[in-house]
Amino acid sequence: MDKRILITGTDGFIGKALKTHFLEKGFQVFGTTFFSEPSDGKEIQFDITNKEDLSKLWKNEKFDTIIHTIGLVDQMRSSKDLFAVNALGAKIMCDYAKSKSCNHFIFTSSVSVYGFKTLGENRTECNTKRKFQRFFIAYGRSKARAEKYIEKSGLMYSILRLPIVLGRDDTIISPSIIPRLQNGTIFTSGKKRTQISLLYVKNLGPVLERLIEVGPINQCANCLSDTIFWDDLVKQFAFEMNVEYKPLQKNSLSYLFHSKDKNYQLISAFSARGAHYPGELLAKYLNLREVPYNWKYGVKEAVQGYLGKKKA
Repeated sequence: MDKRILITGTDGFIGKALKTHFLEKGFQVFGTTFFSEPSDGKEIQFDITNKEDLSKLWKNEKFDTIIHTIGLVDQMRSSKDLFAVNALGAKIMCDYAKSKSCNHFIFTSSVSVYGFKTLGENRTECNTKRKFQRFFIAYGRSKARAEKYIEKSGLMYSILRLPIVLGRDDTIISPSIIPRLQNGTIFTSGKKRTQISLLYVKNLGPVLERLIEVGPINQCANCLSDTIFWDDLVKQFAFEMNVEYKPLQKNSLSYLFHSKDKNYQLISAFSARGAHYPGELLAKYLNLREVPYNWKYGVKEAVQGYLGKKKA
């Protein structure tokens, strides 16, 4: 197995975790950063939307595997920005991978490609189609377009659709839950317990290491580490924060009156409908039985990181 890999976005939440994992496993890791200065000669500072920056990419290095994690997740950004980074950015990296005769292109996509069916339970790859229509969320459409570019690129590839990703400095789940637990406004919109899928970011490295060993699956696959009940996740956050979990009860349609509050909408939707994406397809290919890191430790890390930043 080739020990030289390129990971784009090594200063991002997911890319940073992957860089740490593969370095610990003895890989030579090359990477691109956006906000951070390069840490050594194996990193470059790179803006995927700047054509001039394309010349910075390595010309004389061979990468058997490229893991593309660069992505714009802020859904308040314009459709133009989201498509420039997420969709066209994937196409740019596909073209680069082809020029390097890369044997395996791995893309971290998102379950948001399912459109409105991001919500609900048992959203398998086979029974849930991705959506491109304009009235769906631009972030999901940009990821769906990226998947299409990769499938048509001629590359050997693996596309992993990630659910909510948990861990220190996560950008979605912790900012949604922690402030409301702090100020006593945490709520639920559900009348029954709903299932959600999540990925503790430390478990992604071992999964990708196994994927590199097995080789390209040339399919899109849900990639998660745990399926749990939504209220169990929030209770674990409350436990780590040492606060009482006494959720308010909100109407399941209350999200309609909070259209600009994405954190409110996430809690309302997940507690009322769930967000469950079975990962049997990837498990079958990789012969995975269990992941090494427990999701509860991910919650602990997330709380420590979030509250530590606030104190600083």
